[in-house]
Amino acid sequence: MLYLALGSTLLTTTFLSCNDTGKKGGNTAYEEKSSNSASEVIEYTNLIVDLSNKNSAYVVRLVNNADRVTKLLTEKSQSAMMVSIIKPIMINSISHGKVKVEEPVDALNKADQEFFKTNVVNFKGSFDKIKATYGLLDDYLRAQDYKDDKGAKGLALADSVRSQAQVFFDQKVTLMKRVNEVADASEAIILKDSPIKDYVIAMKADMQAVRNYIDLLEDGGEDFAKISDKAQAAYDALEKVQAEHAAIDKANAAKLNKDGYYKSFYDGFHDFLLTARKIQREAKEKGAMTTSQLETLNNSLDTMISRYNTFTN
Repeated sequence: MLYLALGSTLLTTTFLSCNDTGKKGGNTAYEEKSSNSASEVIEYTNLIVDLSNKNSAYVVRLVNNADRVTKLLTEKSQSAMMVSIIKPIMINSISHGKVKVEEPVDALNKADQEFFKTNVVNFKGSFDKIKATYGLLDDYLRAQDYKDDKGAKGLALADSVRSQAQVFFDQKVTLMKRVNEVADASEAIILKDSPIKDYVIAMKADMQAVRNYIDLLEDGGEDFAKISDKAQAAYDALEKVQAEHAAIDKANAAKLNKDGYYKSFYDGFHDFLLTARKIQREAKEKGAMTTSQLETLNNSLDTMISRYNTFTN
């Protein structure tokens, strides 16, 4: 299964190409690995992507709550609204597979095994630290201690949640960059003679382009007028590639009964464009983009990713 789940801090990579991680110098070249070994690498990196996506989404929710706490404590007249800030619930997933995210597979070269063994532990540790800090903030709110110290400790804890989240996301950038490198190299092996190679290349490139577009809106959406032209240019480029890739000859996909899944992906891409066009218009009228609008776009991208995973499964 070739699985791709793009988070907001994923970096653009060269699709289906081997890179420095797979070159000589202590590393075994990934292009010399067997298809079975490549599949093991993909299975392992999928676990990291799952961990990253799930934990990142939860951290974003904690940071949003911390921001609300800061706003309400600063505007003391609204302290009664504190009871509306509820600690997000996180449901732990149960893995029944033999591969564990804390135990890099032998199919990885030694350097990558050491990298993932260290960085996955650190990444999980940062996540646990944020949860613990937010737990203190949650206790503080539930006990209404802000009535005793005028919000001092609450503001400090909210700041700690944000600063720890920054460390977490910096670690995510480093971790996911290496994930992309080894996963792309391994995908190249699996797809070398595959009839669906061209489809996978097109879909991955389009998902990354959509991710970049959303990142642009997330970074500058508070003052949409400043990024309006860039956003429109990025949208126009997405519209162009959607039309081009949706029209690719599906004969090879049909041989594997995947043509319907490919069409479903680009139907989802089309739906994303309709939503984006509407949101851009609203942002231009109001001068800013809302969190809800950005979440809508991210959810649409999640749908595309899910359809990609169905195609490649």
